[in-house]
Amino acid sequence: MVPKPPSSTLERQARRFLESHRGRRAIRAAPPAGRAAERILKPLARRFGVGVERLVEHWPEIVGARLAEWCLPEAISNSGGNRVLVIRARGPAAAVLQAESRRILERVRLFAGERSPTRLRVLQGVTRAPLPAASKTTPPPSASQVSERVEESLEARLLSALDRFGNSVKSRNGTDL
Repeated sequence: MVPKPPSSTLERQARRFLESHRGRRAIRAAPPAGRAAERILKPLARRFGVGVERLVEHWPEIVGARLAEWCLPEAISNSGGNRVLVIRARGPAAAVLQAESRRILERVRLFAGERSPTRLRVLQGVTRAPLPAASKTTPPPSASQVSERVEESLEARLLSALDRFGNSVKSRNGTDL
């Protein structure tokens, strides 16, 4: 039998072996994808301006709710050194949009900055449905609101309003009058 070396010698040999045969360090976690994408997209946005997707996202805020119902931006193209915003409008609304083109371009410039479109091209056709805004959903009208719309005489509307007022007081106090 081979004599067993003292434990301190074994520990030193084991430590030396592990140091010389140690595996690679653990790989560092990947950086967040958003940070990497931002490094690429920020210079591109400065160079080429805002994209159509961002305009579509904020279109009601840019042109107003009334005009946003009638049209949506479709593309931004370069034509003869000018950046052209192409808008698709529903039917005869194109004439109204053409008349409002200066105001629309002004508001797009405020939103997009210096690399914004300088011309507007309005196409007639069917617009694709805008993305539904989750925060702007309105509840369906109540029965009292519907009855108020149906009632035509002034007396009937007054009685309906008084009835609604009485119901709200009852529900607030929790008592019957």
